[in-house]
Amino acid sequence: MLAELTTYAYAHPHPGWDGTGGGPGWWLVFPAAFWALVLATAGYLVYRRSPGRMARAAAERVLAERYARGEISADELGERRAGLRRRS
Repeated sequence: MLAELTTYAYAHPHPGWDGTGGGPGWWLVFPAAFWALVLATAGYLVYRRSPGRMARAAAERVLAERYARGEISADELGERRAGLRRRS
């Protein structure tokens, strides 16, 4: 019995790929999903560090600071923020 199993293991290194309809199956999806996730993460990080986005974030921080000091009203803060977001 053990000799038959050993012979089968060496004769068919990939069980299920011997024409019985097996095949690689679903495990092929996981490497593709992994690389899609890696590329999507890299794209998102590049997007977050884009100069236009960083400039808009800095401008919104300045507006928030001016509002906190009482230099501008809540309505003016909303209008200026909306103007910044429309331009981007």
